[in-house]
Amino acid sequence: MTTGYPGFDDRLNELLARQAAKTGISTEAYIRRAVIDRLVLELSDDRDSDVGSLLRALRDGTEDRPRKAVATRVFGTAIDEPDRLAAVARTGLMDTHSEADYDRVVAIVADALDAPSAAFSLLDDKRQFFKSALGLPPEIGSAREVPIEGSICRYAIDLGQPLVVEDARLLENLKDHPSVQAKLLVSYLGVPIVDDDGFSVGTVCVWDQRPRQWTTGHIQILQDLAWIIRERIFD
Repeated sequence: MTTGYPGFDDRLNELLARQAAKTGISTEAYIRRAVIDRLVLELSDDRDSDVGSLLRALRDGTEDRPRKAVATRVFGTAIDEPDRLAAVARTGLMDTHSEADYDRVVAIVADALDAPSAAFSLLDDKRQFFKSALGLPPEIGSAREVPIEGSICRYAIDLGQPLVVEDARLLENLKDHPSVQAKLLVSYLGVPIVDDDGFSVGTVCVWDQRPRQWTTGHIQILQDLAWIIRERIFD
């Protein structure tokens, strides 16, 4: 008899285990993600829910219309490129107070990817500013920023596409990074937030202090949730 979740028959437990294995996560995490996906969907249609109102306001109908096209010259954007820095300044978000709308989306990001830490950040050429974050150590959380030399997100800015790190301790270009040496993170997944001109102004990311096998499903979820934040910034 297959060991599984109470109330699920053997066949359902077998199917759950198989699909979870295909996505590279545990059965528990797979079920958790499915529940969150369904909850977000239902809350979006719930006119009596404050969270539903938030999701509808943030999405502003994006599920029913194509995403706006953005320039593709984002790839390889240098962290200190003047036009990119000007784009960061135009967001008006650097050094601003935390906002409940962003905090809620970041909380959904952490739940959806079953990650202990998540953040929405803006980056200029000197520092990474955490507009909203969960799981920061107290010394960083109180300052709400780190020097650019201590940022992993800067590499997602440089790439202009998702940065996937399963175990930074095994990578030559990251194993000596201050965040890795300080044991703040081992695994990381981040996607850049890109303006209409193709400049990466910040990131939405998750990280963990243990190795993680990030899948294409994880990346897609993070990109979709990052788009909600992007729409709020630039709409």
